[in-house]
Amino acid sequence: MLWMGVRSLHSKFFLSLMPIVLGIALMTIGVFAFLSIERFENQLQEKEKALSAALAQVLGEPLWNYQYETLVQLVSVAMTDPDIVQVLILDEGGNEVLVKGNVADNERVDRRSQRIFYHNAHIEQSAGLLQISFGRQRLRDELLGRVFQELILIVFMSAGFLVCVLLISRYVIHKPLSELLLAMKQSQAKGVLQPVQWRSDDEIGYIIHQYNLMQESLSVKERQLELSRSRYRTLYHSTPALMLSVNMQGKILEVSDYFCKELGFAPDQLLGTSLWRYLDDHGSKSVHQVLEQALLKEEVIRELQACFHLPRGRIDILITAVPQYDELSEYQGHLLVLSDITQLNQAYQLIEHQANVDHLTGLANRNRFQQDIDRYFIEQPHPRLSLLFIDLDGFKLVNDTWGHLVGDQLLVVVAKRMLNVVPPDVLVARLGGDEFAILIDDSTLDLTLDELALKLEQLGESILQQMAMPFKISGHALCISASIGIACAPMHATSSVELLQYADIAMYQAKRQGKNAFAFYHETHGSEPPSEQG
Repeated sequence: MLWMGVRSLHSKFFLSLMPIVLGIALMTIGVFAFLSIERFENQLQEKEKALSAALAQVLGEPLWNYQYETLVQLVSVAMTDPDIVQVLILDEGGNEVLVKGNVADNERVDRRSQRIFYHNAHIEQSAGLLQISFGRQRLRDELLGRVFQELILIVFMSAGFLVCVLLISRYVIHKPLSELLLAMKQSQAKGVLQPVQWRSDDEIGYIIHQYNLMQESLSVKERQLELSRSRYRTLYHSTPALMLSVNMQGKILEVSDYFCKELGFAPDQLLGTSLWRYLDDHGSKSVHQVLEQALLKEEVIRELQACFHLPRGRIDILITAVPQYDELSEYQGHLLVLSDITQLNQAYQLIEHQANVDHLTGLANRNRFQQDIDRYFIEQPHPRLSLLFIDLDGFKLVNDTWGHLVGDQLLVVVAKRMLNVVPPDVLVARLGGDEFAILIDDSTLDLTLDELALKLEQLGESILQQMAMPFKISGHALCISASIGIACAPMHATSSVELLQYADIAMYQAKRQGKNAFAFYHETHGSEPPSEQG
């Protein structure tokens, strides 16, 4: 292509016109040359006819009667024509009668021959042959002259045409396009949309008009977008919520002013850093893994619990994360809203503690004990458990003698003594009043029945010894004992209700034996407790 490497539309337009102008010039020269040749051929024919007619009158008689001088004069006159280079006359026998002029060997001529007849009465007889040789030098000279003239004319016409076209192109095409390009560059450089100050009714004017309309529409949308951004920034930084934005790799891109103010950060401390350095797992879920998966798949996260590191310590948070997109709907990252649930968790833990812990002794209460024993039977079809049901002997007398305050202090010391003799992973609970329970998971011991019985006997003896030692409460020496009932699952019971019931029955059996003793449940034991308690 002619315009490859040419960047100017003006130059491309000029180069596009050059082949057209050149084609028109060649076509015009060809037409002029053709017309000149046709005109030359017609002139030759006319000259041939005129000379033949003149010679025919002279040669119309037999050659012995013709006037030779007249013939010479006619031929000499004919030779004055620059196109005729030779005239040859032959008689009927082919003998040369008259020749005028010479033809060079390398000269290109056009020979034309014509028979000469004479008429006598009713006889028409051939008198000879007339041969005229026409040269083409004049034709060549004339063609060259005409071509040169036409070429000069075409050059001037073409130059004038190109000048006119380029002037028109400059003011009709180049100038409005330059205005359009200038407006585009100014819009790009200044960041402000610039309209084009050009009005016309042609196609370029229509394009510029549509461009201005587009600019106006973009200006309106830009203002709306800027207003939306302003509102977003105001909401982002003024809303009393802990908000931050991260990219796909978890890098912090933006953080709200409220976030920094409430958690004690400076913005520079957070921007550009990784979110993962501030988060710890909460519970069994991997916070890093969940968030990383959501960032990769552009998913929404709701109520993900985690721990967040602060300059002053750590807090419990609840994370809600939603994907963020730009104006072109391209994913930019996630917006994270954090909720500080530290106090809520503390309150929940306090409520759970109050619901599951005996407020006096700090042991598990009946509710916690019941939940744990039920859980074993729910999670396993036949759990291996041992339950020691403990009732204090003589506690009612202490209460009646020294008052409930001393009795409560006694219960606290009893709980501590029990904790001193039981393994650390054993559940010790106060079921109410002076009743206690010890729940042991036998599946972790890997003992035979005899070995298990021996171990439970040793534990029972240890507890009885602890209870038999005097208690010093508020300056009083108090002596009590304990009765312990032992039941096992699945040996004795197949449910939590049965296990608790059979341990209770065994405890009353120990009381029947004289108290300060322990007893294993046996099927022969009665189910009715004695009237004597405490």
